[in-house]
Amino acid sequence: MRNTSIRPHGRPIVRSLLLAGIVLLGMAPAMAHVTLVQGGKPLAVIVVQPNASEQLAGAVAQMQTLIQRATGAAIEIADAVPGGLAAIHVGRTEAVESLNIDVGDLDGDGFIIEFPRPDAMVILGPSDWGTEFGIYEFLERYVGVRWLMPGPDGTYVPEMETLSVPTDSVREEPAFFSRKYFGLHIEPQSTWARRNRLHSRIEFHHQLYLLFPPSDRQEHPEFFPIRKGERYFPPDGQHYHGWQPCFTAPGIVDVAVERIVKFFDEHPDVESYSLGVTDSGGHCECDNCRALDPGRKNMVNRDHLSDRYFTWANAVVEGVLEKHPDKWFGFLAYSEIFEPPDTVKLHPRLIPYMTYDRHQWIEPEARANAEELTHRWAGAATTVGWYDYIYGAAYLVPRVYMHTMGEYYRFAHESGVRCLTAEAYPNFGEGPKLYVSLKLQWDPYQDVDALLDEWYECAVGSEAAPYVKQYYEHWEDFWTRRILDSRWWVKGRQYLPFNVPTYLQDVTPEEIAQSREWLEAAVAKAGSEDQQARAKLLLRAFEYYEASAIAYPRETGPRVLTTEADALGHIADALRRSEMAASRRQMAAVEFRNHPFFHHGTDIDRHAALSGLDWGSGDLWGLMDWAERSDAVRAKLTEVARDAPADGLGAHAQAMLMVLGGEMTALNTNSSFEEGTGAQAAGYAYWLQDSVGKLTRSEEAASTGEFGIIAEGVQYGGPHQAVDFAPGRYCLITRLYLPEGQADGGFVDLSVRALNAENQNLPQGGTTSVTPAPGQWQTVATFMDVRTPPAGAVRIRAGVWARQFPAGKRIYIDDMQLIRLPD
Repeated sequence: MRNTSIRPHGRPIVRSLLLAGIVLLGMAPAMAHVTLVQGGKPLAVIVVQPNASEQLAGAVAQMQTLIQRATGAAIEIADAVPGGLAAIHVGRTEAVESLNIDVGDLDGDGFIIEFPRPDAMVILGPSDWGTEFGIYEFLERYVGVRWLMPGPDGTYVPEMETLSVPTDSVREEPAFFSRKYFGLHIEPQSTWARRNRLHSRIEFHHQLYLLFPPSDRQEHPEFFPIRKGERYFPPDGQHYHGWQPCFTAPGIVDVAVERIVKFFDEHPDVESYSLGVTDSGGHCECDNCRALDPGRKNMVNRDHLSDRYFTWANAVVEGVLEKHPDKWFGFLAYSEIFEPPDTVKLHPRLIPYMTYDRHQWIEPEARANAEELTHRWAGAATTVGWYDYIYGAAYLVPRVYMHTMGEYYRFAHESGVRCLTAEAYPNFGEGPKLYVSLKLQWDPYQDVDALLDEWYECAVGSEAAPYVKQYYEHWEDFWTRRILDSRWWVKGRQYLPFNVPTYLQDVTPEEIAQSREWLEAAVAKAGSEDQQARAKLLLRAFEYYEASAIAYPRETGPRVLTTEADALGHIADALRRSEMAASRRQMAAVEFRNHPFFHHGTDIDRHAALSGLDWGSGDLWGLMDWAERSDAVRAKLTEVARDAPADGLGAHAQAMLMVLGGEMTALNTNSSFEEGTGAQAAGYAYWLQDSVGKLTRSEEAASTGEFGIIAEGVQYGGPHQAVDFAPGRYCLITRLYLPEGQADGGFVDLSVRALNAENQNLPQGGTTSVTPAPGQWQTVATFMDVRTPPAGAVRIRAGVWARQFPAGKRIYIDDMQLIRLPD
């Protein structure tokens, strides 16, 4: 028996009395309780419907295990009920069938818990999913189980000698009938989410590249878009993105209908099909397609192309429903399809998934715009879905905003949203975040504070809970109040820049130390053995955040190294930062991998700015001047070269000593800026962000020869030069002079990066930040190791960037040399 029973409308039915819709033959007067276990002895058996699916059998096994863990009693599965024992009927057992129970229009994920006799209870849903979720409700409601986090230590099970169940009837169904997370890559994490009733039922993601496969190049070339006056075919290996079919091509509706009907013929149990556009744009520019466009930009500043898309999609849905009238069709309201169409009414079986990072609701204007767009889609579509970005592992301190989630889930339900999806890609060091999210997706009207307090106390015990609560409240304040003043925060984005961790500039050493103090107190005061284990998990997860915050190369400007003691202290700091950078990579890539709780949903090397490959290691290059003139500093560098990791700080120390020890030829031209015309040095380009400040070739700025460059009042910019790429190790060396008697503020970055053909920065580059001491010339350097070339490298750019200099403040630059170290 299969009943998907999607109910796209109405408020959720939760924790209510079952007052109608069931006929119970021979029902006895209601009792206060049914006792299932007393004094650690079982007083009941479990009766499961005949030919139960593997799905249902697994949920029943979980039920047995957790009841025994709570009470010590092993409740057996039986086909018949022995005299004197109560029965827990799961699904449509023979006895339940005789009761003629009608679940009515209950959603397929919904369930009832009913008590037809004093010695019997029934757990039943319209589908196996509903019955499974009914079992989890039984365990949560009556046994007190909470699936707090993934893994063997993550389930809270209170101890009890007696399990006595009140006989009030229960009828529940989800507020949102489809609930999906991306990024649960390992089984313990997906199982944990399922116990908390995650169940995806609507397909909607990027799909058109599959509906129209590469073979259509030969069979239906007319289906591919016209771009710049010519038929466009995606390059080999890139069929999955960067193009859309020509929605007005002859026969494209009929072929799509035929293929989707065939899919449903072969997969009759599947409830939906995705009509989601291919990722990364690339729409057709033919006259017929353009004739359907209003000719304006949408809210994310893309061409508004929804009318052409829905003209095609409506026709496809109509054709498929002639053969499969009960199916749904999801799609991404994304990029050029971000807004509803201006003139076309959506077919009622089409479900838009509105793509937006709703963390942005903390900013009133963003929230108002998102609410307005939701109302527009709700007016255009019968059923609406939301697609969110709630990462997760990409963030390097706990990104928690549970109260904001509570606000937007309630708004969603009140505004007709019935399907939810999020890119979660979790780091479970975020504690209660995903737990609260899942609870609210079932019932958004729950009290967020009550959910959080319960999570804290169940997780670590009553004495430790206040410390864990302080920890997460602190980071919720960071992400919902302080972040609005961060340079990282940007407006008008579909999703926030998760792959750029510049928010770490706003994280202080003091709050990292305070976070450690809170979690160490939680470990010391945690209650049961399980609660102690969970507290230790949270502390270890924090240590990844801690290492990231300490190792991250900040842009606030390094300290001035005035004395030899300053220089030696700088080496000690570099060692600590380098150790932290190595530690976070070891945790993420080795220790945490495939661990039920620790495993990150995003690989640490997925985004170059998050990998931290060179964090800490480049700090040594700010010591170049001291290494030239201090035996103690040079001796310490020799020690680092010998003892530090050869692929980290040790390699940088070795390279520094190599540079100090020999004569090398510069790869760049005009190193001392002697050649040029007026303010412009020959062979160099000048770059000034937002045209703030000025760069001038001048005799005043010479260290050697007759010319150097003055950077004055520069916000961000400087001279740079590129050379052809070749694998190897590179060092950029220059001389800096900061005239005395100027205002405070400003520092200098030396940067050497590999570039691709589009002049984009590639991974593995080197940057050194320095704040020169006033009144003396100083040698500084940075280093890049590209012996293993980054993909696509064609050039190497060497640049000296003045940063955050106040108006009128000057720095002199001379003797800029890019050298390649011997192999």
